[in-house]
Amino acid sequence: MTAIIHADLELWLTGWLRAQLAARPEAVCRDVKVDNKEPGPNDEWPKRLVVVRDDGSSEVELNVDSAALGVTIFAGTKVLPKEANDLARIVRALIRDCARVEPGNPVAAVTASAGPFKVDDERPEARRYLTFELAVVGSAL
Repeated sequence: MTAIIHADLELWLTGWLRAQLAARPEAVCRDVKVDNKEPGPNDEWPKRLVVVRDDGSSEVELNVDSAALGVTIFAGTKVLPKEANDLARIVRALIRDCARVEPGNPVAAVTASAGPFKVDDERPEARRYLTFELAVVGSAL
């Protein structure tokens, strides 16, 4: 039996999503920081932020895992959340279309997505949350 290893999905998806958003014509896609963590309490927050979190995976077949992702969008304000809503819908559409047969892309299929959901917290920005399930292909170790 061959040992199978899976790509760092957060690393791949943050880079891929950063490039996809930068190529979009919508104003809400400009100057978006895409990362795998929120800034610390003493760090400066960007105007628009997308945080990708890998919530783990389970083996489906020998070289395929079912991976869960959480994606949080910070943009606009709680009083004027349109920017967060628009960015969240664009991010959802892009991630739902990320499965490709191309070198370095581990995503074979997007099997489910949900959201955007409104999340209330202490930050002044509007916060939206999305979830995804992806079928990801591994490679021989």
